[in-house]
Amino acid sequence: MPSETRRAPELHVEPTQSGRWGVCYEHGKQPLSVHLTASEAQERARRRANTEGIPRVLLHDSYSRVRQISPSA
Repeated sequence: MPSETRRAPELHVEPTQSGRWGVCYEHGKQPLSVHLTASEAQERARRRANTEGIPRVLLHDSYSRVRQISPSA
């Protein structure tokens, strides 16, 4: 089973090279979804975390800083 389809302990929201925002599993190579804004990507990550029981969502900003965001907001 590929790592992108297994339940992971974290989801990450990261800027992409194209200037959009991607949601991916902890060690995923491909984004699960891509969004125009960080807010849209965060909302999608929260919904997916709640659905899959993933306890942590991490936001990587454009300056390489990382912070945890609540899966339920």
